[in-house]
Amino acid sequence: IDNDSLRFVQDFIKKLSKEGKHVIAVGYIDTKEIPDFYLLKRGFDFFCLKDLNWHYKPEAEFIQDFADREFDLLINLSMDNFFPLEYIYALSRAKFKVGRYTPGYDYDDMTIDISDNRDINFLIQQISHYLSLIKSKPQAKTDYV
Repeated sequence: IDNDSLRFVQDFIKKLSKEGKHVIAVGYIDTKEIPDFYLLKRGFDFFCLKDLNWHYKPEAEFIQDFADREFDLLINLSMDNFFPLEYIYALSRAKFKVGRYTPGYDYDDMTIDISDNRDINFLIQQISHYLSLIKSKPQAKTDYV
């Protein structure tokens, strides 16, 4: 992930957090070790090459915990097809999954086609827009006599 993309993701996380959402971010760094720069990013869990087995399955301890959590929403901001991230996404028990449209990739409940503008900031804007159009069901009121 480049610095500009990371900044866009951080801004998105801050926005969601200000809206009262609990956000957990997972990212992959394509190096043998995670550089200190990334370790200092609050609210992010990163994994790297040393956390992958020979099948490219991520084996960092936090990955299984992440996949086992029943999130209300899981947003995939990955701009490339990369098996370890797809693996985590596919395993996730999230109730609703959203990400960019990828032919043959059927783990999403909602996809955004960004083929005309493959920019992470554009993807974030589109996801934000379309999620804002989805209204959550109001809780049923119960009257007691």
